[in-house]
Amino acid sequence: MHVLIRASVLAGQYFAARVEGRQVVTEKTSAADVVTEVDKASEKIIRDLIETTFPDDEMLGEEGTEPGAEAAKTAVAEVRDAPHLWIIDPLDGTTNFVSKIPLSVVSLAYASRGRVMLAAIYDPYRDELFYAVRGQGAWLTSGQEALASSGDELPVTRLQVSTVGDLRRSVIASGFPTRADDRETAMQNGMRIVRRAKSLRGFGAAALHLAYVAAGRLEGFWEYDLNAWDIAAGSLLVTEAGGVVSDIDGTSYHLAVRSVVACGQPSLAKDIQGFLKGE
Repeated sequence: MHVLIRASVLAGQYFAARVEGRQVVTEKTSAADVVTEVDKASEKIIRDLIETTFPDDEMLGEEGTEPGAEAAKTAVAEVRDAPHLWIIDPLDGTTNFVSKIPLSVVSLAYASRGRVMLAAIYDPYRDELFYAVRGQGAWLTSGQEALASSGDELPVTRLQVSTVGDLRRSVIASGFPTRADDRETAMQNGMRIVRRAKSLRGFGAAALHLAYVAAGRLEGFWEYDLNAWDIAAGSLLVTEAGGVVSDIDGTSYHLAVRSVVACGQPSLAKDIQGFLKGE
């Protein structure tokens, strides 16, 4: 856990300190899918820390995978059953970062044979470190204090999902699809949800949405065509905080899931899944 927390906080501090600088931006698959030199340097910070302590562990990271959905699917298939796997998104919310919008996070998970066991999502702008241990709950603390801690007990808040299960009373979030197989249908089904919900939010960072569902700040979240590194850490946070995470079709979450629904309450997840399937 120490490596997970240290890597998350150091990488987040690194990119937050550079948000006001000039960025070299490169398109990957489209104008909506971009990368900067800061993304790559942040991932190197994480990889170096992991390799120093666990040199034989596998790593799956956004910047270490070729662009595009098919390459991401192949990369996941190659390592999903590894006994020791680190899943890295060094800067989730790159478009926000490039636009100097302070809504980007580090998302880091450790999985064993396909099950996420440890997770951390770090928001350096607010110094919020969300972390979870399978079977032991999900928690919120200060990233800087966690980094400086010498083993002394940190002040933490246990995360608990919202108890609201009615869509009409729910604040929900989504990132509307740029790459869904049928974008027009996906948008139409999404708008059916929006018209019935209390309110919609969109932060431009899937991992941050998931952390907020775990914290009870959002009742639910859905998004199409994400990658394993967008979802893995947040999936454990939500479930350890008492929520549910699945594929849009209702299948329970696993590392190959790309279109996700995460909610505090199963009733809300079922409603959202139904609308997304056109029911």
